[in-house]
Amino acid sequence: MEKIKVSEIFRLFNNKENKNIGGNATGVSIDTRTINKGDVFFALKGENYDANDFTDVALSKGAVAVVSEKSNIKYNKLGIPIITVENTLKALQDFARYYKNKHDTKIIGITGSNGKTTTKDILDSIISQKYSVLSTKGNLNNHIGLPLTLFNLEKSHKYCVLEMGANHQGEITDLCKIAEPSYGVITNIGLSHIGNFSSIQNILNTKMELFRYLKKNNYAIINNDDEKIVSASKKINCKKVTFGIKNNADVMASCITAEQNATFFNISVNGKIRKLKLPVCGTFNVYNALAAAACSSVLNISDKDIVAGIEKFKPQKRRMEIVKLKNGIILINDSYNANPTSMKNAIDNFSKIFYNNRKILVLGDMCELGNYSISEHRKLGAYIFENKSADIIYATGNLSKNIIAISGGHWFKDKIKISEYLIKNLKKGDAVFFKASRKIGLDEVVEKIVRWCDSGIVR
Repeated sequence: MEKIKVSEIFRLFNNKENKNIGGNATGVSIDTRTINKGDVFFALKGENYDANDFTDVALSKGAVAVVSEKSNIKYNKLGIPIITVENTLKALQDFARYYKNKHDTKIIGITGSNGKTTTKDILDSIISQKYSVLSTKGNLNNHIGLPLTLFNLEKSHKYCVLEMGANHQGEITDLCKIAEPSYGVITNIGLSHIGNFSSIQNILNTKMELFRYLKKNNYAIINNDDEKIVSASKKINCKKVTFGIKNNADVMASCITAEQNATFFNISVNGKIRKLKLPVCGTFNVYNALAAAACSSVLNISDKDIVAGIEKFKPQKRRMEIVKLKNGIILINDSYNANPTSMKNAIDNFSKIFYNNRKILVLGDMCELGNYSISEHRKLGAYIFENKSADIIYATGNLSKNIIAISGGHWFKDKIKISEYLIKNLKKGDAVFFKASRKIGLDEVVEKIVRWCDSGIVR
């Protein structure tokens, strides 16, 4: 965070206590374990904690001010900067918006059921070919993470790309009120988190909150192959740019060829067609690249820089990450997260690319599906069976029993059992695909297999 006077923060919250206090703040913290000297500490409350009780710790570690819901007479008398507010979370969000408005940075919001992070990363790579850009790091895409991202803004940043996640209606609107985006991207609409939304219509309505927030001269980036988004976007009051593969759009892809470590295609953007190499496997990732390219096309970025940015994009770990072991086994680690749509897309991709290998699926539960949990796992099992997606199917997690019940295969009660079985039975040339919701932790199984191979045991 760029330097800001502590007295300015006091005035922001109309705080009468210690309003003339001096000093500068150079950062924001919500965790006393990672606080740095010069930070303002926001004492947030959660279900199992209350950081208002850790004011002493924050101050002892160099916090220049504490924003708390609890007034402290002792600190007031000593002149220690305690900013008292009714709600520290709202204060954090208000301060983030205030800090953002001290900059001329244009905000780009990205939401959708699948592909948010990859689209964000590709867009970051494209924009950085010409401008300075700040983007969401890790999973800081909610009502706490988004404000924390904004505190990293600097005067040099021309654009800020923010991932916007939601697990309930109204959350995207709340994030928009903090970030105030001028550009909005909705990747697609699927069943992700449907357990919290009850219906896909509610998911659509929630994601569309981003487009509905945009002003007349702002831009909505629309997936022209997603009928739900296209239909809902007819009512929005802003400029529109479209992308797609199947239906005619402003930015399009053709001649798509997927390989193990990359996807090749022709992109039509800014009126020109260029060949490019997307450095991640998966036809579904082409949509993410197109969304990023469509947004970039209205940022005064040339088609040459758009292609360069896509080709220089670096995929994150656990997202179609290919690990080639020295014993000839190939692991495809897509264990970061899963929902019905992303599962089918990734399994299709795996099946087509590794058609010459013995194909093994290692799957886990898809979480947060609510009343759809059993039916969607059974549908996935049927999909795998009907499409002959793999030679062998393994699964772990209680819900995944429903996959195996339809697809056939073996179910394991925990990650230890499935790891042990894989290590004993994998053969040279096997291609093994891992995917589940994050809480299942299939990445731990991948790590155990890698360690087994590195130990020198080769079959």
